[in-house]
Amino acid sequence: MVNHEAALAVLRRDDASMAEVMRALTELDRAELNLRRQRIGIAANITLDLLALYLRRHAYLAGVRLEVHTGSYDNLLDDVQTCSARGVDHLLVIPFFDNLQASWEARIEGLSEAARQAPMHDYLARLELGLISASHLGNVFLCGAHAWHAAAAFDGADACSEGLAEFNAALRETATRHANARFIDLADIVATLGRQQAFDARFYYRGKAPYRPAFMNELARRVGLATRGFGGAFHKVLVLDCDNTLWGGVIGEDGIAGLQLDPHSYPGNIFWTVQQQVCALERQGVLVCLCSKNNEADVEQALTQHEHMVLRGEHVVARRVNWNDKPGNLEALAAELNLGLESFVFVDDSAFEVEAVRTRLPMVRVFQVPQRLTDYPAMMREIAALFLAGGLNAPDASRTRQYRQLAAAASLRAGFASQQDYLRSLGLKVRLQRDATEQIGRIAELTNKSNQFNLTTRRLMPGDVARLMQAEGATVYSFAVSDRLAEHGLTGVLITEDEGDAVLVHTFLMSCRVIGRGVEFSVWKRVLDDARSRGKTVLRAAYVPSAKNAQVADFFDRLGLPLTAQGDDGSRHYQAEVAQVQLADSNWVEIIDG
Repeated sequence: MVNHEAALAVLRRDDASMAEVMRALTELDRAELNLRRQRIGIAANITLDLLALYLRRHAYLAGVRLEVHTGSYDNLLDDVQTCSARGVDHLLVIPFFDNLQASWEARIEGLSEAARQAPMHDYLARLELGLISASHLGNVFLCGAHAWHAAAAFDGADACSEGLAEFNAALRETATRHANARFIDLADIVATLGRQQAFDARFYYRGKAPYRPAFMNELARRVGLATRGFGGAFHKVLVLDCDNTLWGGVIGEDGIAGLQLDPHSYPGNIFWTVQQQVCALERQGVLVCLCSKNNEADVEQALTQHEHMVLRGEHVVARRVNWNDKPGNLEALAAELNLGLESFVFVDDSAFEVEAVRTRLPMVRVFQVPQRLTDYPAMMREIAALFLAGGLNAPDASRTRQYRQLAAAASLRAGFASQQDYLRSLGLKVRLQRDATEQIGRIAELTNKSNQFNLTTRRLMPGDVARLMQAEGATVYSFAVSDRLAEHGLTGVLITEDEGDAVLVHTFLMSCRVIGRGVEFSVWKRVLDDARSRGKTVLRAAYVPSAKNAQVADFFDRLGLPLTAQGDDGSRHYQAEVAQVQLADSNWVEIIDG
């Protein structure tokens, strides 16, 4: 019998040897586990056979059974096209600078400008052709190049350093031109590990395999972060304890004057730095909450009156400061924010509290403040990567303000005789766009993090969205919502595909921030108008149940579509005549095209 829990425990160990990792992967491969499946391709001008081992390691830790397609040696265009034809979910492109030509770094100093440029331009030209053929793939991770040898000049003014900087700038610019491409900085991994831990000259010169296992493990870990756990994780909420987590000391015993938060002395400078990191995350769209066993008045006094407090009340979207158990408080926060606990990250200094949350709420990602306090800022950078590695978009910024505005709207609603009177008072506007290529990243992000109001729960990556926008007979609608209280930003996606005389609903989802205002009904008139203009006579739609979307099981019924069939799995299927269907009324919402 396969002990998959023991195998996973081995994979979690930082000190696990390569042999132990291989044995654990073999055990997991044999286990009959109901895991999501993903495929990743690798295109590189060096040998990277062992990278597959570590990619699979981090995929299993994310609950994914990963299939890795390793390309042939230094055959960029064919590798990319092969991976594209296989339809991999992710593609990893790794150019090793020293191997653009044989011993490139040793030769570059003595070459003319034209001779230096030629190999780089050749690689970039092949890369561009490859990325065009891979435009339909979910994610392409374009890895930045780094030096094999230390710089010859300490000021970085030698030809190798200058050529490397120019090459990386071109790689970054290439990534920006392709909606499904993102840049990963490999030089940072070298700097983090050190050259001795990153490289092995023996295997580079014998078989063009320059990297040690530590480098490949770290690269695989970062790929896992960049893919949000290979498509399985989307963290939104950071929940912090207060005493000895947000500040040093215990507010109820030490008082404000006794708290350690001075930016110019240890250990206060550690907590002050961590608060700076937390505020940076809040500015980029992370929802920050407090969960502390404390007197609420004491915590409020610290937040408002301490001279060195960086995190203030306006940065915190919700809090549970009381003497209740923390797992229960986290559940209450999730209910208040209308978000799943799997999107929560929890930080506490107490091993007891961390273990209580880990045991009762295993879906929450938990971290304990390090015993060696100087490691705390590094741990916060690791936490930040959980939120940011997948790429937060500008419309998600200031989400704390948006959630506060939702609370204000709830209070205002109580003063109206009916819900419809209240909705009419809001001045709701929906700006509807079709195939807006500049929004591809945000649209893909919404398909991955929207769970509750999501009729089909299809998860799309940027390449999938780009492919649908380019496909004949498909339309990707995206809509932004505003009212007199707030600009809610891009909060909805509706995708249709033509099939014969019918138009099929591929995806319909909305952010929970704007549910229940009639917006969900308002956009369908435009969909039917577009269908008629293309000569379509039938609209078909389906509700596909998931663990979290039960609240929209009857949405198409409420919209006004006739139910035609129900599946044993709870799915519901609808069909309506475009010319005859009567849609639910939402005339208090103004639709603006474009």
